Amino acid sequence: RILEDGLEPDSMMYGCLMKFAVECGRTDLSRRLSEMAPSLDIQNYMSLIRAAGRDKDVDRAFAVLAQLHASSFKVDGAAYNCVLDVCVSAGEMTRARELLQEMKRTGHVDVVSYNTLLKGFCNKGDVKGAKELLMEMVREGFQPNDVSHNCMLNTAASAGNFAETWETIEMMETNGIKVDNYTISIMMKGLKRASNHRDVARVLSLLDGSGIAVCSDEILANTVLETCIRHKEYRRLESILAEHKASGLRPSVHMYGSLIKACSTLQRLDDCRRYWREMHEVRGMEPNEIVLGCMLDALVCNQAIDEAVQLLNDWKDRVRPNSVMYSTVIKGFATSGQAERAMTTWRDMRQAGIKMNTVVYNSVIDAQARVGAMDNVSELVTTMGQDRIEPDAISYSTIAKGYCVKGDLDKAFEVFRNMQRNKMANDSIVYNTILDGCTRHSRYDLADALMADMEKLSISPSNYTLGILVKMYGRRRQLDKAFELVENAPKRFGFPANSQVLTCLMGACLNNNAIDRALRVFQDVKQANRGADGKAFGSMVGGCVRRGELQKAVALVEEAYGLSTGPGMYKLSPGQSIAAENLEKLVQALAQQGMAETVAVPLLDRLRAAKAPVNGRLYSAALNAAPGRSCRGRGK
Repeated sequence: RILEDGLEPDSMMYGCLMKFAVECGRTDLSRRLSEMAPSLDIQNYMSLIRAAGRDKDVDRAFAVLAQLHASSFKVDGAAYNCVLDVCVSAGEMTRARELLQEMKRTGHVDVVSYNTLLKGFCNKGDVKGAKELLMEMVREGFQPNDVSHNCMLNTAASAGNFAETWETIEMMETNGIKVDNYTISIMMKGLKRASNHRDVARVLSLLDGSGIAVCSDEILANTVLETCIRHKEYRRLESILAEHKASGLRPSVHMYGSLIKACSTLQRLDDCRRYWREMHEVRGMEPNEIVLGCMLDALVCNQAIDEAVQLLNDWKDRVRPNSVMYSTVIKGFATSGQAERAMTTWRDMRQAGIKMNTVVYNSVIDAQARVGAMDNVSELVTTMGQDRIEPDAISYSTIAKGYCVKGDLDKAFEVFRNMQRNKMANDSIVYNTILDGCTRHSRYDLADALMADMEKLSISPSNYTLGILVKMYGRRRQLDKAFELVENAPKRFGFPANSQVLTCLMGACLNNNAIDRALRVFQDVKQANRGADGKAFGSMVGGCVRRGELQKAVALVEEAYGLSTGPGMYKLSPGQSIAAENLEKLVQALAQQGMAETVAVPLLDRLRAAKAPVNGRLYSAALNAAPGRSCRGRGK
């Protein structure tokens, strides 16, 4: 249009147009513009080299460099580095090395040159070559900087090589280079592949020692949140959410998804709803598929399945539903025992033409298996074949679970042995399913045979396996074996017993009237990553009441709601509470022992003052159990 208007661009305008053409990926246009321009300056040549880089055309980049040499302009280090970057981007490391040698001869090498070449080695995963280049850098009198070390760090972390990452961190400390946001983000991303809890603890310690505020940078905040969720660092999640609230950081849509996931993990559904409203209603931001999926999962995981269904229906015209969203809703139907609604949703999906996959089918099969609806399971397996979807190990394991629910362990074992023949029973998942069935139906002979199988075939147990076995030993009145298992298995197989396993051990103690051992295990539960939740406190309170240890039960309630403080005290997280049934039994027991007015009612008053969920029924339970007493005026 400029030409049509009779105007002739000058060199400056041609230069701007060339630059914009390269940035837009129109490298062919940038070349044509260079031919039309009356003259080229140094920046125009740089634009042409970058255009060659976008096309990964190393020969053209060197040709432009040759033109620059032939021009009246002095070739500087920036131009050489630009060509070096083209070589690295195209994976031409031999030519990059040759160019670096030329740059040494002409005196154009700097730290940027070495970092560019270092990026090439790191892109290829060549840690050895990268380390040799770092040593060469030092020999040539160039000190590696934060970019150099973070590049090395990213390569090692991406490969899951934590030994190498820690060597690089130590090198940074030795060279006086501070850990920055990028360093922490790299280490957090590396933890996606980590299974060793020591690596997780060490990276989090690195974060603490850096003094970096997590919410100073959204990318860092997202990676730290995702890491803490993945590795069940619940206390740290709480502190990060508190830091975010005070930081003033305005989240993007993506970060709202991370915040909702974090609150869901902590069972803080009201906070999930608050972030959703803030995103959509207050700030007018539209959720994408991922964030809607996070909110659906939060609702399902916190037993709000009907609200999840309503949310999906409200948004399905604006955010296209996918199989992940429907699988999440079906999972909610499974956990709430609504097998028929799961089947209806599956049929609706097929009718709507939504692409099916193994995950969807496994979710629906699970919903049927949980209630023993094996006829529906047969229909689903048949339809999987029609949809050309092969059942996997999870499918068969879930089918075996359905037979276990029905009490048909022979059928369950038939499925299990078939999996073994087809080499699909390679991990603890299906063993856990059958072990759980054996425990529920008191078939301890079969459970012992399965455990022998696991030992013989070197199948490593998981925390879920330990939980099942602890319950089994508790039912068999073999408490010492349960303790021995929890003590030795984590050491042998390289994972810490989580809070769920410890809670199972605590329950086994309570069911075997070993209240003192239960209290000791409860101390370990409080120290575990997730800490003690309302259910764990409620179990302990109920156990103490059954044994007549009322003062201990009262002390536990006071601790749970922060009414007593001191070493070893543990307050429940926001949103957590002891079930009203446990509190009701406690106050009734106190009243029956003549302690309604002296202990039970004052305790309820203090709980109500602390904003704990206390209602009139609890006051009635305390006072009505004491003859001649009335609860008038207490209950609101």
